[in-house]
Amino acid sequence: MGDSHVGLQARLMSQALRKMTGALNNSGTTAIFINQLRDKIGVMFGSPETTTGGKALKFYASVRMDVRRVETLKDGTNAVGNRTRVKVVKNKCLAEGTRIFDPVTGTTHRIEDVVDGRKPIHVVAAAKDGTLHARPVVSWFDQGTRDVIGLRIAGGAIVWATPDHKVLTEYGWRAAGELRKGDRVAQPRRFDGFGDSAPIPADHARLLGYLIGDGRDGWVGGKTPINFINVQRALIDDVTRIAATLGCAAHPQGRISLAIAHRPGERNGVADLCQQAGIYGKLAWEKTIPNWFFEPDIAADIVGNLLFGLFESDGWVSREQTGALRVGYTTTSEQLAHQIHWLLLRFGVGSTVRDYDPTQKRPSIVNGRRIQSKRQVFEVRISGMDNVTAFAESVPMWGPRGAALIQAIPEATQGRRRGSQATYLAAEMTDAVLNYLDERGVTAQEAAAMIGVASGDPRGGMKQVLGASRLRRDRVQALADALDDKFLHDMLAEELRYSVIREVLPTRRARTFDLEVEELHTLVAEGVVVHNCSPPFKQAEFDILYGKGISREGSLIDMGVDQGLIRKSGAWFTYEGEQLGQGKENARNFLVENADVADEIEKKIKEKLGIGAVVTDDPSNDGVLPAPVDF
Repeated sequence: MGDSHVGLQARLMSQALRKMTGALNNSGTTAIFINQLRDKIGVMFGSPETTTGGKALKFYASVRMDVRRVETLKDGTNAVGNRTRVKVVKNKCLAEGTRIFDPVTGTTHRIEDVVDGRKPIHVVAAAKDGTLHARPVVSWFDQGTRDVIGLRIAGGAIVWATPDHKVLTEYGWRAAGELRKGDRVAQPRRFDGFGDSAPIPADHARLLGYLIGDGRDGWVGGKTPINFINVQRALIDDVTRIAATLGCAAHPQGRISLAIAHRPGERNGVADLCQQAGIYGKLAWEKTIPNWFFEPDIAADIVGNLLFGLFESDGWVSREQTGALRVGYTTTSEQLAHQIHWLLLRFGVGSTVRDYDPTQKRPSIVNGRRIQSKRQVFEVRISGMDNVTAFAESVPMWGPRGAALIQAIPEATQGRRRGSQATYLAAEMTDAVLNYLDERGVTAQEAAAMIGVASGDPRGGMKQVLGASRLRRDRVQALADALDDKFLHDMLAEELRYSVIREVLPTRRARTFDLEVEELHTLVAEGVVVHNCSPPFKQAEFDILYGKGISREGSLIDMGVDQGLIRKSGAWFTYEGEQLGQGKENARNFLVENADVADEIEKKIKEKLGIGAVVTDDPSNDGVLPAPVDF
């Protein structure tokens, strides 16, 4: 077999397998080396785990077999074997540390916590038409330690995955290892929308925003009174008014602090609200938004007022060197930062979550207090004038920061400002839209007239009208509205945007995991749409009898019923009018005792499926007969 490798049996077996590949293929044989088996298959049989196997080489670990016992076979009261299901499980997976958002609870989880704890969470999943939906996780897989590569996306997000893991790009699904700097990957553009439900009044939602942001310098409750610390008189007056409706009086303590305590004989409604929301007694980095705000039917004004309270306490407005505006939130709570990001997406406002260095100084439009923290600080950043304008239209703007933003927007929108990636359609839609408009007979001049001043120059053709390099969503939207065109509206219904890969990071070793998502088999991980563990493309069920192995007769009965050759009526199995027995065990024993009937059933199954070699067959062009099929 070649050179000797002392103590390295795996290398020898690997070389042997490569040399035998051709012979195995021609003879239709499956060979399994004993050092490729799972060490614990005898102990873990029936476990939902799917592992590489104790001694399996990483080279052979790209496809794994998930073996489970699904039923105990009995003859009367005696157990005689097991009904076994084996399915092929793909080995594409995500690295530990990958963050996944649960849209039902509003909680962001790390994938290792979900898999290790087998948490029945929901994820955001993408359908084929580009719409986003909440779907439950139904299976969890620990895939062992493997090589992973990192994709750093514009905005700062980094997703680590195995090179064969599929990522959704503007040209469809591609393996992570095939992606390069400059390629564009799918991220959520909008998610979920709103209804009419109001779990709490808008004023109370706004008060929660204030207290999450500026409640007692990061501390709410634990002892009374509750303190609100803010320098803005308009906000202090607003908190005082809302507290009065909840049975509380607000007393100034110095220039910037407000103590909130219940009035004698009245219940402390502010403390009750904080306890109900889960922020009572929490430090700044422990605070989160209660899950009612993530209900699919919650009203927009309730969420808008919560975001207003957070914006006026923990928000900021700054100007880029280009003159464009940026808006955002700063917090020491990682969960809170991601929750704000996903609530903004309900308004169609795109943002990014990143680490923030408090020592940096922004070119700020609003003078706020300097951030001082020994803990990690997170920033929710809203950039691109389309997103900033959408934010100003979605969240109340009567506060000091909002007023400054409204005043700055007209100047910032003068001339051409660079929009976010949500401004553009996927590149693969370009030809479809242009061809459709050509077939409909819409000229570039007509399209430009319908779009108005935002249109490109019609002298450059339809592509120039809609977008020189990529089609602009706002221009296509104006054209779709003017034409009242269903095809264009369907194209615009996609809830994804496509962000550029800034860097492909070097390979590293990490624990890896995967999830199976019900129905859609995709999920948003680290803000990027990736594929999950799909349902098995190959799955088999068979009977294993104690002391005998796989039951040929049991497989014949299963296949015969599936193909309509054996009729099952109640517990009885019948073949061409002849009763094989009542119950599968009796039918199996009949076929064991009547081998000619079993052979006849096998022959008919093979003929119906067109599988297996027949003695009278002529060899094919390569002189090889079809591989025999063994039941």
